[in-house]
Amino acid sequence: MRSTGALSGAGGAVKPAGARRGPGWRRALLGTLALGALAAPAIASGCVAGFDPPSRVDALRVFAVVADKPYAHPGDEVTFRIHYQDGFGDEGDAARPVSVYWFGGCENPIGDDYYGCYEDFAALAEEFDGWEEGDPLPELNGVSPGFGDTYTIRIGEEILSSREPPASGPHYGSAFVFFVACTGTPGPVEDQGTGRAGTFPIGCFDSNGRRLSADSFVPGYTQVYAFADGRENKNPTIVDLALDGDSMPEDFGAIREVRRCPLSVEERREVGCSAPDPFTDCTAHRLEVFVDPEDVAEIDPDAKRQSLKESVWVNYYADQGDLDGGIKLVSDASTGYIEDHAVTWVPPAEPGIATITAVLRDVRGGSHVVQRLVRVTE
Repeated sequence: MRSTGALSGAGGAVKPAGARRGPGWRRALLGTLALGALAAPAIASGCVAGFDPPSRVDALRVFAVVADKPYAHPGDEVTFRIHYQDGFGDEGDAARPVSVYWFGGCENPIGDDYYGCYEDFAALAEEFDGWEEGDPLPELNGVSPGFGDTYTIRIGEEILSSREPPASGPHYGSAFVFFVACTGTPGPVEDQGTGRAGTFPIGCFDSNGRRLSADSFVPGYTQVYAFADGRENKNPTIVDLALDGDSMPEDFGAIREVRRCPLSVEERREVGCSAPDPFTDCTAHRLEVFVDPEDVAEIDPDAKRQSLKESVWVNYYADQGDLDGGIKLVSDASTGYIEDHAVTWVPPAEPGIATITAVLRDVRGGSHVVQRLVRVTE
């Protein structure tokens, strides 16, 4: 697991009785998942079945929750900022209002599993029955929930002292913060899960009381560690996001312009070896994050050889057009910085404004998000 994750209705890997998963296990698993994704072939050929890749933003999508202190100390204040986009609907549709709710107050659950917090959250969720925006939010273990794009909690003074040091490995504690991004109103749901994790106890409902689906509701969590040896982790930093080698400005009046690709969405998703391929039939553009090669990755304190650094990768997303891959490794644990971490983007068929998002992540829970706009013309 990584320090930020999405929740499913049920699931959770089952571990052997008595086994204990520490942060090293989480880093190892995340590194395996990331490299597995990097090894997967890009879907760009007309000979394969068509589908929308994970890099396409066509529903409510949470890209990342960035903590200003991915590793904290007892008593520290930690501020979280959520980065999301609602890509549901066609261009020109009215934007749906998205509400974000935060729930802290869960530290050191049994097994360090996020679903170890569910029992407390289930009782809190009942307080949302009949809740309306503007009403006071109930507390959990003395911690108030929050509302909005940012949320601040204080790490408990006893997050380390309340648990015995392990026989081996680092002594640490962890705090979980849950978020709900919802285009309706939150409310309690019954546990319908068949796996060990069960069901997240809060759902999202429209004005008629109907439960909304995954394109309108994203629950998740982020996990912050505190270590007895005082180790820290800073967020990796994107210096710039470039299109065809040139910086993409933040100023809306100065955003870059590209020509549309006339191939329709249906043509791009056709199957068969004779199907059109937008990456060869249209003008493709290079997207790339710029980082500081010397500063993007820190030494991994748990590495057996201190020369090993944390792995860092970048995820690219677009709400229009097509990407030839959504994930690229930026820094390898053993070989270090990787110069080529660009992807190719083909504009959509219709003129308009496209949103490009890049998320730089390290294997210890740090992240940085940059979002830019591109004007697509005839």
